[in-house]
Amino acid sequence: MRKSNLKAGFLGAVLVCASLAQARVVGTFERHFSVSGPTNLEVLTRSGDITVHSGPAGTISITGRIHVGDTWLLGDRNADVKSLESNPPIKQDGNSVRIDYVNMRNISIDYEITAPADTTVSSHTGSGDQMLDGLHSRITLESGSGDIKLSRIQGEMNVHTGSGNVVADDVSGGFTGEAGSGDIRLHDRSGDVRIRTGSGNIELRELSGGLHAEAGSGDVTAEGKLGGDWELRTGSGNVNVRLPSDTAFEVEARTSSGNLHIDAPVTMTIQGNVGREQHAISGKVRGGGHLVAVHTGSGDIHIE
Repeated sequence: MRKSNLKAGFLGAVLVCASLAQARVVGTFERHFSVSGPTNLEVLTRSGDITVHSGPAGTISITGRIHVGDTWLLGDRNADVKSLESNPPIKQDGNSVRIDYVNMRNISIDYEITAPADTTVSSHTGSGDQMLDGLHSRITLESGSGDIKLSRIQGEMNVHTGSGNVVADDVSGGFTGEAGSGDIRLHDRSGDVRIRTGSGNIELRELSGGLHAEAGSGDVTAEGKLGGDWELRTGSGNVNVRLPSDTAFEVEARTSSGNLHIDAPVTMTIQGNVGREQHAISGKVRGGGHLVAVHTGSGDIHIE
């Protein structure tokens, strides 16, 4: 028994040491690039995080933190780290700056970047997180399995993650987002919104444009003002819609096996009583307006 405990303790210590080695930052670098006028930034990583903040006009500043994931197993990687510190994979072409992939085994770089607020950003990471704050430009982000967080963005936004979550707070502009198996939370004060998630929940607040939201097996919640038609679909989740109390709209709502409730009086175009539980309702609220179409396979629908 004692031998077994010693063996387990030894293996635990090995795992802790390996974990610490993987998490350790072993190198850093800084680079500064002068730009003028419209600026483009492209960032490509396999497993590093990307953070971009808005900063003063005329300069893109980049700090890189180099991580080595195999120092304990494969020995010294100092030569590779020194090579990256002196010659990071960054190139400038006029007002465009490109950060390229690291072509070294088990080495990743986290980037913290400050760029002019009007910088157009395109980025892709295999398994790292991405965070952008304070930019007033077009944003295109992709991640294989990392989270994406946006705050104080003004402009067209297009984001995609395979198995991470998407959070966008205090943003303005058209938004297109997709998550394969993560949640999407969005507070968008203007612009049309198109959202899709395979097996996560969708939560949308302060909307004022058109909306198309689709979840394979999650709940969908949407609040805001109608600035266009709204369409909300989920395969097996609940749908909740909240609109200002004086909103005029047309409604088409259907659930295969759940309950359906609309708080406002509906002028029905099919026979039925809104006060009772229904599986389908079609009609007009306060004379009609933009269409609110809601469909769920096996969940409840509530429109208030």
